[in-house]
Amino acid sequence: MVKLIALDLDGTLMSADHMTVTQKTKEALRLAHDRGAKISIATGRTLAIIGDVCEQVPEIDYIIYSNGAGVYDRRSKKTIYKSFMPWSFCREVLCTLDKMPAFLEVYVDGVSYYQTDKGEFFPKDALPQKFVDTLMGQMTGVESLKQALNKKDIEKLTVYFDDRQDYENCWNYLSGFDEIYLASSLPTSMEFTRKNVNKGTALEGMCRVLGITADECMAFGDAGNDCEMLDFCKYGFAMGNATQECKAHAKYITKSNAEDGIAHGIEMIIK
Repeated sequence: MVKLIALDLDGTLMSADHMTVTQKTKEALRLAHDRGAKISIATGRTLAIIGDVCEQVPEIDYIIYSNGAGVYDRRSKKTIYKSFMPWSFCREVLCTLDKMPAFLEVYVDGVSYYQTDKGEFFPKDALPQKFVDTLMGQMTGVESLKQALNKKDIEKLTVYFDDRQDYENCWNYLSGFDEIYLASSLPTSMEFTRKNVNKGTALEGMCRVLGITADECMAFGDAGNDCEMLDFCKYGFAMGNATQECKAHAKYITKSNAEDGIAHGIEMIIK
């Protein structure tokens, strides 16, 4: 019996517009929930920018946010797990990233912050413009990330690039730190959390608390930051639109997010 279903958002649960969940997918999740499966989001986003998703899918019980840095229980309205990066480490990295032609997004206390003078570096055409406008409207712009976030522990930091060579230079720089877990969910971005913090470790820890085994878990994802989650679950599904890396970690391949892949996968396993 499937007791928990974990869902990535962008490229997975969300349609191509990154903003809506199809009616068929909502109905499949409702049916699975009625049959006893808990529903969890497992996203790179932080808490402040997922409210619209929960309104569309009220059955969501838990939110694994910031790539596993925290787990929020929607029923008790409490964070039940967190593992953030210390400011003493992040300050050094921010000083270097600030010198690069990159858009920086930092998650602290469930809020997304960006530095206003870096707005010009947000990649063009990387995401639908309507979604970008909505996303930017939910972020908090500050003149200096280092000053605004001084001494606060950080959930996750995301770096966006327009130029591929700049991207690769930054990836090589960040790969040199043993203190972080580095992943990517878009070709133009990279994101990092504390070492050993990812969607898979968060899901595993949540299952221990809930008394649920990996054999009772289903998960859906499409990108590199979903791999550990798919590894953990017996029913690990990569979307039809997933990267090859993600598909290599999946036990099953379902249809794309544009073709109600989640609903198709649920129908395969939950009879």
